[in-house]
Amino acid sequence: MIPNEKISAYMNSLLDLCPDETDKFYAQLVKNGNPVIKRDVAKFLSQIVTIKQPASILELGTNVGYSAIIMAKQLKNGKVYSVDHRKDLQDKARENFIEFGVSDKITLLNGLAKEILSTYLDDDRFDMIFIDADKKGYPDYLDYAVTHLNRNGIILVDNLYWKGSVISPEDFDKKKSVPILIEFNKRFTALEGFNSQILSIGDGLGFAVKED
Repeated sequence: MIPNEKISAYMNSLLDLCPDETDKFYAQLVKNGNPVIKRDVAKFLSQIVTIKQPASILELGTNVGYSAIIMAKQLKNGKVYSVDHRKDLQDKARENFIEFGVSDKITLLNGLAKEILSTYLDDDRFDMIFIDADKKGYPDYLDYAVTHLNRNGIILVDNLYWKGSVISPEDFDKKKSVPILIEFNKRFTALEGFNSQILSIGDGLGFAVKED
């Protein structure tokens, strides 16, 4: 069986054939140790937004704005609403949005995701929701997504393999996020009213489409 590292290296070599203006930014984030989605996941996000052109995207987990930039760059008229509790990171993200010319397409919401969802965004609905925040909060974020997604809307969830821990939990610390994600993945793939699966790109990307 081909190791994941070789598969990832091969995919990255293909992505290198068509460089993106964010590649230098991405390389710097990796060098600095910033949590960031994998390049193949970024490509997939870009493709989904290009195809669907959602009017409203909710992102849970801003960090310094890489994934929000990837999505906003493909939007024609839509808006990204990005939530994070780290103001320092969002301040940096705001600078990055300006640099890449997408600041008018992104609204930052600062605070704990669970509180933001239950207060500021409790009456809102979205065409696409991307979850990439604290793993222990994933079940609550999915509860929100299921009830606040428009018809034919899309839910995307990153890190569902959690570096392989959900596949070989005996090799990891079960006191952390592993058991939560194991149960989350079972629930996610069996979501009623959704066509869902986990794609083997990046660190495991959940992909669910709300049915009519």
